[in-house]
Amino acid sequence: MLYETERRHLVSAIEDMRAWELLNPAGGAVSMRLSDGNILMSATRLAFDRWQVSPRDFIVLAPDGTIVERTGGLGASGTPVHLDLYRMLPRAGALVHTHAPYSLAFASLGMPVPSVTNRADTFGEIPCLYADDSAVKAAFLANPVSLDLPEGTVQRPEVAAVNLLEYRPQLEQVIAPRADEMERHGLAFTLYRHGAFTVGRHVEETVDLMLRLEETARTALYQAQLTGGVVYPNRLYRPERRTYDGATTVTPVSSYLTERDSI
Repeated sequence: MLYETERRHLVSAIEDMRAWELLNPAGGAVSMRLSDGNILMSATRLAFDRWQVSPRDFIVLAPDGTIVERTGGLGASGTPVHLDLYRMLPRAGALVHTHAPYSLAFASLGMPVPSVTNRADTFGEIPCLYADDSAVKAAFLANPVSLDLPEGTVQRPEVAAVNLLEYRPQLEQVIAPRADEMERHGLAFTLYRHGAFTVGRHVEETVDLMLRLEETARTALYQAQLTGGVVYPNRLYRPERRTYDGATTVTPVSSYLTERDSI
C-alpha cells in the first residue's frame, strides 16, 4: 500500500474533526497533495460509515483524476472540486470539505460567513458560491451533455454537472485570483445549501481553518441572538437606551468600558 505515513496522517486529522464535531454522516471529504504531486483523498461512503476510517479508506489520484492506487472506494462526488482547487492554487497542500452546522446555516441562505472573531481575520473573505443543485441536475437529466469525469470519482454525471458546469467557473473567478494569498494564509468558502471548504498549505492548517470557520459562523449566529438580528463584524455593540421622555441615547464607549471593567 502506497503512502502509508500520509494515510495515517489523514486518519488522525479525520479522528480529530470527528471529535470536534466538524464531520457528520451528511457527507464531506478530506484530501492532501503528496510530495510527488499525486492526491490522497478520502473514499466515498466514509460519511455513511460515520467516519470510522482506516488507512485503506483512501484513494490515490493523479492530478487529472486518474487512479494511481485504489484500496477503498472511489473519490466522493466532490472530487472535481478538489482537483480544480489543487490546479488553481499551487500552494494548496490539503483540503477539507464538511457539512458542519454553523457554516451550513449561512450557506443555506447563500450568505458569506462574516469574520466576527480575530481568528477568522487570518483568511479574509469567506464567500458563498451559488448553484441551484436541483435545477442543474434536473436540466442535465432531461438534456445530458458530455462531461469529462475523472476516473477516480463516483460516476454520477448529474452531480458532476453541478461541480463542472456551475462551480468550476466560479472557482476560476472567485478563488483562483486569490492564489497569492496562500503565501500568507489559507482560504475558505461555502457552497449554497451544501457545506464548507477550507484550503491550507498543509493538513494541520486546513483543519484549523475549518475550526476557525465554524467558530466565526457560530459566534455570528450568537451575536444575532444578543442584538436582535444584527451582526457586528468588527465594532463594539452599543444598545440604545430610552430615557423617561421617550428619547433614545447610545451608551458611550467610555461608560461601557468602565461598566465592563468593574464586573
